[in-house]
Amino acid sequence: MFVENSQTQGKQFLSSIFKSLFRKNCCVGDEQWWEEIHSEGTPLMIAVEAEYTEVIFLWREPRTYIENSIKEVYIDINGVTDHHSFDMAKLTRLEGTDVWFYVDKLKNTWRGGYSFIPVTFQQVQPKYTGSAETQRTQHRQWLRTIFPLSCGDEFSRQHLSHCEWGKNKTPLHMPNAQSQSEWRNFDELSGQSRTHADLILRWHSKLLNGTRKLWLYSTSLSTTRHDLPLVLILDGRFWSQSLPIYDALSQATQNGTLPEAIYVLIDEVNGHQRSEELSCNPTFWQAVMTELLPLVSDYFPVTQDPKQTAIVGQSLGGLAAMYAALHWPERFGAVVCQSGSFWWPDFSLVKPPSEYSPPHTSDLLSEMSRQVHGGLGANARLNLFLEVGSGEDIMIDLSRDMSNQLASQQHRIQFRVFDGGHERLCWRGGIIDGLSYVFSCES
Repeated sequence: MFVENSQTQGKQFLSSIFKSLFRKNCCVGDEQWWEEIHSEGTPLMIAVEAEYTEVIFLWREPRTYIENSIKEVYIDINGVTDHHSFDMAKLTRLEGTDVWFYVDKLKNTWRGGYSFIPVTFQQVQPKYTGSAETQRTQHRQWLRTIFPLSCGDEFSRQHLSHCEWGKNKTPLHMPNAQSQSEWRNFDELSGQSRTHADLILRWHSKLLNGTRKLWLYSTSLSTTRHDLPLVLILDGRFWSQSLPIYDALSQATQNGTLPEAIYVLIDEVNGHQRSEELSCNPTFWQAVMTELLPLVSDYFPVTQDPKQTAIVGQSLGGLAAMYAALHWPERFGAVVCQSGSFWWPDFSLVKPPSEYSPPHTSDLLSEMSRQVHGGLGANARLNLFLEVGSGEDIMIDLSRDMSNQLASQQHRIQFRVFDGGHERLCWRGGIIDGLSYVFSCES
């Protein structure tokens, strides 16, 4: 369905959609209209087809704003719109109303977060000048100024406002998105976690010359001390505080999807330290093996079986998890790698969506892929789960290439592409699915 830019066409479009959904006559933007929108919940799903559904996103300009103080409202839909674009997607305002709307087609299997970014005249996306690299730098600087203005969808029924992830964005699960049933209770409580870490430790690392938190959580119901599977979760502060994973782990254990296990969530500290430690850093993993694991063993039994020791990581964390298992398979025998940053160390491989084109070469695409092809990891048999989002462009090619190289070494491996972007809302379900796979593999 094509939406004309004119105000008249816009009002007619929303009026016709409203009448088809609610069978009522209301003036677009009046109080009764918004009450019905609030009752229905947004975004509105229209023109449902076998593979795609047309979706209308609506934003109501708050009365606290002075008339015309909002010049534009941008929309960032993870893995759908391109915030790298020099013409970022934005909503259309119906003149004389507080109604802003945006229409897009989404796959019925898609999942992701979205946010609105209202800006004043002074904050509108500028016209960039200079070389291509200079313009990209200017665009990144502009994004840093507007992203703090992001807000969620107040009319959505799927908000996660009780957790940090959902403070300024809204989840959207299309009807046929991959199941995340273990997260259902968390979602129904709007992001409020009923379960928390059993212990919070401070890890003083001599090798890493610093201190950080560790969150320890056991899903065992037994009081008998015995070795359980051990799961190390990178970016632990996020998974403990921003989008807490404890309820989902507990539910997955109760329903038999996951075995009873000990989970250690490792604090990423900050962006700079994360980049240093999760980019194929041997010192970090030496510290984990010689300092962290002995510290954890003072509180919980730590298995020495590599097949029962899994690492979970996303993005750079996915790269780091794979690096650890390939170099120390005698200690780490299972990996859940989600949207792994296999471009490392050559960031030039990563392009904005507008510049992406599939590789037309059979050459190995990444440094780690070439190392695996050369024999790294060939003397072990790892249990591996790799996934990547359909909206991640070159990341798909890099992940598939890595999967092919690892499969040629006869590792037990599952690779999948989910419908979504570089998005923790997608990864949260993949953590459960991935751990279920790697712990169900035969010895």
